[in-house]
Amino acid sequence: MGKLLTDGDIHALIHLLGDDDAWVKEQARTTLRGAGAPAVPFLEHSATTSDEQAIRVESSLVMEDIHVDAIERDWVALQAEDEGKAMEEGALLLERMIHPGREDRFDGARAFLDDLARRARETVPPRGSVARRVAALRAFLHEARGFHGNVEDYYDAENSFLTSVLERRKGIPITLALVWLAVGRRLGVPLVGIGMPMHFLVGYRVGSHMRYLDPFFGGREVTRAECLLLLERAGFEPAEQFLHPAPVVGILDRMARNLVLIYQNGARDRELRLARRFVTVLTGEIV
Repeated sequence: MGKLLTDGDIHALIHLLGDDDAWVKEQARTTLRGAGAPAVPFLEHSATTSDEQAIRVESSLVMEDIHVDAIERDWVALQAEDEGKAMEEGALLLERMIHPGREDRFDGARAFLDDLARRARETVPPRGSVARRVAALRAFLHEARGFHGNVEDYYDAENSFLTSVLERRKGIPITLALVWLAVGRRLGVPLVGIGMPMHFLVGYRVGSHMRYLDPFFGGREVTRAECLLLLERAGFEPAEQFLHPAPVVGILDRMARNLVLIYQNGARDRELRLARRFVTVLTGEIV
């Protein structure tokens, strides 16, 4: 728990953010960061109104640190949830990391997924062969509900955010796969994410064999041989390890790294920094 500070303490510490002594400045930053959310309104004010540029800059950076600390605490709490819920909530956590003002959209996204599952139950049989149930889910998501790959603007950052994918019904392979997994979880359809390099897939097991679907192209089936050929053409060793189910951390890490690449090419420094910090929260790796 952060140290409880009075309003006067916070004002004094913010003033010290402009101190010429690096040690004093760092102590002020550390104490304000430890104070957490109560310091944010004061930091917001100084970040926009202070006459000193150093204080404006430092106030913004401390607010970012407090924001990242909250994201990290929530990610740690998600470790106690089942994998499916951790994946969905982790995707929303990534969106919150980049766009803190979007939290009012999250309940709507959860309700939308619940509604998708409710409607899907009308056509997806509750029992029977997995292949039949998966085929019905494919028809529901892609034909009835219109989810599709964004071939027109593949590198639009919004393709990586779950709320936007649900609203627009288009995205990139990994976020469309996330919709498959989220709805499948609610229906009890046993699906997994397949983290193949360059193109994320959805998989399900029939007996001892795994079958693969491409959510970007309407959920079409991709044979194992096609997967290995795609790997080879992309310059990867056609190895079975690339066709194994992806863990939750691996999926979220890949989503964040996709954003890193997008923001690197778009001169969006704040978003780039936050996407990188999300990778660090997940994996401990500094990128």
